[in-house]
Amino acid sequence: MGLDGIELVMEVEDEFGITIPDSDMEEMRTVGDLVAICFDRINATTTERCPSLPCFFSLRRLVREVLNEPELKIRPRDKVEDYLQVSDRKSLWRRLPELLESTPRELRRPPWLRKTLVLTVLAFPLVLIAAFPLLWAAEILVLVLFATFGFGIALNLLTIRFRTETPDGYDTFGDITKRIVGLKIATNPPENVDYENVFLIVKRIVVEQLGVEFEEVVPEARFVEDLGVG
Repeated sequence: MGLDGIELVMEVEDEFGITIPDSDMEEMRTVGDLVAICFDRINATTTERCPSLPCFFSLRRLVREVLNEPELKIRPRDKVEDYLQVSDRKSLWRRLPELLESTPRELRRPPWLRKTLVLTVLAFPLVLIAAFPLLWAAEILVLVLFATFGFGIALNLLTIRFRTETPDGYDTFGDITKRIVGLKIATNPPENVDYENVFLIVKRIVVEQLGVEFEEVVPEARFVEDLGVG
């Protein structure tokens, strides 16, 4: 699945507190496939022993390796940014797929830089039009829009190295541990765990994320061919 599919999966992961590894995403073709993964993890909360402790120990071991501090003591409530400098944070993020079996959400730029980038891209076409009044011609405005798009991409590439802050849901070592636990069980299961309820929750998310009609979302619906996931 493309970017639409990734956003959809991320919303589902947050809804149930699960982590869907890359291998499962590659095999996921229909809405029913996604619901089955969610339902299995939710069911596992009642049948499997919670793996939180070994998952935390695995994360702690990885952090100790990144920092080269074999005796480092961290707690689930401790913030990642309090223990890891920027270079160490980037090293940890490169190695997190070892535990998550998928790519974690990217480190983010600082808020001030994100706001500056947005304002700069929005101001770019206005500056061009103010400098060259003839750009108001409809045909040239299209070129301005393309130029603005290219300018935004260029700024994004130029500022990648400034991605240094933990993304939402990864602030503490406990947050990351929950992501690892989510490979086996749901850390935020719904109160009603029957299949139909899980399907309805997934269906709502699919409709919201993809903008499709409610009636289109059936278990047999294929994400790419039927729902237009790009």
